[in-house]
Amino acid sequence: MRNSTELIDPLLLLTIRLGRIVMGRMYDKLNKEDQHLMGPHLGVLSDLYQKDGVRQQDLAISSFKDKATITRSLKLLEREELVLRTADPIDKRTKRIYITPKGRKVYQAILPLGQETIAEAKAGIAEEELKTCESVLQKMYNNLSK
Repeated sequence: MRNSTELIDPLLLLTIRLGRIVMGRMYDKLNKEDQHLMGPHLGVLSDLYQKDGVRQQDLAISSFKDKATITRSLKLLEREELVLRTADPIDKRTKRIYITPKGRKVYQAILPLGQETIAEAKAGIAEEELKTCESVLQKMYNNLSK
């Protein structure tokens, strides 16, 4: 009789496990740095660091999170003074989200921890293999984000 992991595509299993272990290591490092942000919060800061002043609903779409998760994340980030929500100047019903200077500073402190974690994951893997892996993962991401 086959066990349940034999029924799961190995790529699916590995991507789930890799995501969990990377986030686990990040949380460990964040706690050492006295940061208590969780995955959704880090994703929001990352998105805003790259493109500031986005609409709240666009942030939900780009981060693949539902509106409720984004709203909860923004409330915490706002309370910590890492982001600022303001009314859109054209459509007052819409909120624009901005990363604050404090939010930029926190993100800049977190970024090296992520880079360190990925460097640990890449250890002993040839550059050509990493390029192939990145290319394949990008294509898979593109297929699912259409």
